[in-house]
Amino acid sequence: MYAPFPYIGRLYCLLIIGSLTLQSQDRQVTPPASPLAPAVQEYPPELLLSAGIGWGLQQGSFHSRCSQEFTYGRSTGWLVGISYSSPLLQNWLWGASTWINRLQLRASYRAREPFSIQAPSDTFLLPVETRNHAEITLTSLLLWGYLRWRPAPWLVASAGPAAIIPLSVTLRHDKALLSESLSLPTGESIYLPATENFTVEEASIPSRLHWGGLFHIGADVVITPNWWLSAGLYGLLHFSAVLPPPSTVRLWQGYLVFSLGKTWRK
Repeated sequence: MYAPFPYIGRLYCLLIIGSLTLQSQDRQVTPPASPLAPAVQEYPPELLLSAGIGWGLQQGSFHSRCSQEFTYGRSTGWLVGISYSSPLLQNWLWGASTWINRLQLRASYRAREPFSIQAPSDTFLLPVETRNHAEITLTSLLLWGYLRWRPAPWLVASAGPAAIIPLSVTLRHDKALLSESLSLPTGESIYLPATENFTVEEASIPSRLHWGGLFHIGADVVITPNWWLSAGLYGLLHFSAVLPPPSTVRLWQGYLVFSLGKTWRK
């Protein structure tokens, strides 16, 4: 699951190097009020269309409707969004962004569970080794307000709070038998047939508004003075639980995001 990260890191380094070679094509910035005024790097408004993919880790736990607890999950997902930034101070902008975020959180564990075994002589309740696998699919609307810092025309960093509004949440819980044979109290041994995963539960589950923080650092490659491409690393931290109690699950997600940017003079 984590194999793509080295390749993403190399790609990101190449994009930064490429942006440095194009630094001479600085984007359009607001000129000084008069030729005698000191040069001030003040950036005009910016509009970005963005899309990316990411991976994440689960902190805390979530439960299926049969009260089985899942921990140490991992997530994959994607997001698309639009952002608008307005000048605030020299090298600083402030803005707001709307994203659609879809992720799948997967967690599994092994356990010994009691199963009813029908034998020729009687019915027995015996412990059987099983593997439980759960997958949560969460689609949400993410509203982000941020401060953006541009220390150089090609370098950008942003951070701010985010409200995460769930649009749909579904849970699928599968179970598989791992034991191949069982010994009955009578001394008999029985063999269990090989089985694929069978679904215990698949349904929509309750969700709630939760809060997080989103930050990013990116590098830009200028196409024209008014247009540029950007590659950025985004980090999303969920400060509150994604699901209602008794679940305590929070997520830590990282995304590689590519953007198309547009700017114009004020």
